[in-house]
Amino acid sequence: MRKHDNGFTLLELLVVVGIIGILVGLLLPAVQAAREAARRMSCSNNLKQVALGVHQYHSAFRILPPHGTGTFNQANDSATSNQLRLSFLVSILPFVDEAPLWDSLSQAREGAALSSDVLETNVTDDPWEMKWEDKDDEKPVHVYPPMGPSPSISSYDLWSIEIGCYRCPSDPGRGFPALGRTNYAACLGDAIQGLDEGRWQYRDSKWNPSGKDQMNATARGVFIPRGITRLADVTDGLSSTVMVGEIATHLNDDDVRTVPALNNGWENGVLSDVKICERLKNPERPGFWSEPPYVTNVPLPDKRSQRRGFRWADSMPLMTGFNTIAPPNNQLCFGGGSETIGTLPPSSRHQGGMQVAMADGSVIFLTDSIDCGRPRSGTVTLGGVGDLEPGSPSVFGVWGAMGTRSGDEIVEDFTW
Repeated sequence: MRKHDNGFTLLELLVVVGIIGILVGLLLPAVQAAREAARRMSCSNNLKQVALGVHQYHSAFRILPPHGTGTFNQANDSATSNQLRLSFLVSILPFVDEAPLWDSLSQAREGAALSSDVLETNVTDDPWEMKWEDKDDEKPVHVYPPMGPSPSISSYDLWSIEIGCYRCPSDPGRGFPALGRTNYAACLGDAIQGLDEGRWQYRDSKWNPSGKDQMNATARGVFIPRGITRLADVTDGLSSTVMVGEIATHLNDDDVRTVPALNNGWENGVLSDVKICERLKNPERPGFWSEPPYVTNVPLPDKRSQRRGFRWADSMPLMTGFNTIAPPNNQLCFGGGSETIGTLPPSSRHQGGMQVAMADGSVIFLTDSIDCGRPRSGTVTLGGVGDLEPGSPSVFGVWGAMGTRSGDEIVEDFTW
């Protein structure tokens, strides 16, 4: 009687392995999509918590948390004051379950000595170079003032803390050269001019509200840099006005969403043509800035610390601000250096769009294809005329209308 073998033939084994490979290939995208859906839901919950923190602050103090606030002195010393550079995210700390951090921040604090090595080797991130000479081989200690120094001072340890509800799980960015990253930023409206300095400016060796007229003209969003707003100022409707939105943080590449093209000019630059930087994008990889032979040298920030969302405590537009001019996930295009402003769209690591919190606290998802009106228009300026005159309805379609708090735009149906 012939003996029968119970094993697989090589052909049968290869067929089984092939079938398993196909099933895994079909299942893996579904698993990844499910994971991203969970991350996006968590991101939405964090954004909702930030929005509720803003509302609780308003309930407590009858104003919205200022964006561009803090301490100052007439010497404008970044070591002994924070130079009115604290973002709204600092003010809402007690309202997002971060009361211990707020308590530590509001007191004088001993920490590592100031040095010129602030964020990068031998480079200070502030215009005032700070050094400490080590004497008698003793480790120097600096006493930081209540509310901390400038939010770019890395030796102040509280600025480096990453706060869970200020991060979106879909964004993988971590660590150096950032301090504490954030994925949520304040809506500054649909204009550009003057929003890098705001209402209070340092001029002639003193602080004064010299930007008042400028802000009355161009500060059209829920938040006014170094100014005060209230929910009552949002006359276009709380449910129709964007308050806070997502931003993607930088991942050490030339992503147009997270590193700005600089020095594109003002009157004949970003104020006149909001898409002036389109020519600088890589035609083969439009999500990144160009390389030779297309463009010889795209002017990007020299300092690696000057990237999107790298400092949650800093009200500098690149760090915690956005405007409703270019569509979501478009390029950052600045008129001057990285400390200035330009087209500053929100962004995210989600597919096809990003999330915003409206002024009523609700969170919605906006697609990259949202109507943005006139794509190559200029923006409202202090001396603007016609439809770019201060007080005019936004020229940037539904997206621009959502960014203004009192533009009197009539949009019958907001298509999210």
